[in-house]
Amino acid sequence: MLSNRIFIAGALALVLAAPLAAQAKKPDSKTFPLAAQNASGETGSVTLTADGAKTKVSVTLKGAPAAAQPAHIHPGTCAKLDPAPKYPLSNVVDGKSETTVDAPIASLVGGGFAVNVHKSTTDLKDYVACGDLASAGSMMKTDSMKSGAMPAATSSP
Repeated sequence: MLSNRIFIAGALALVLAAPLAAQAKKPDSKTFPLAAQNASGETGSVTLTADGAKTKVSVTLKGAPAAAQPAHIHPGTCAKLDPAPKYPLSNVVDGKSETTVDAPIASLVGGGFAVNVHKSTTDLKDYVACGDLASAGSMMKTDSMKSGAMPAATSSP
């Protein structure tokens, strides 16, 4: 009889703990817009997701070609981009790229960094999309410009 009560109490504890485990905090994630540049028509977003001391960077572009387009995280902003990349990203192919960079998310989203996408592996001088990794900003027309400020980011807990 006592062993039945212990079994039932244990099973009840597991049943009650399951919803709490399901509600465990998701990794910190922030999404920033990517605006078209140089009349490319390519727009999208970059999502940063915390992965311990590293950050998963996911780029999604609409209007992108199937060909590989290099992408990087640069110091600066789209309005004033340092041409030397800080973190290389996997090429955007068919509008998608995923890379894990060796930097915590907090060091990337405080401002001071931007993600840019190049036209192709043979045309690195022309940018087709750019987005500032900052929590605040305002949209500027970037189709005819090399750069511009981006709208505010969204985040999800």
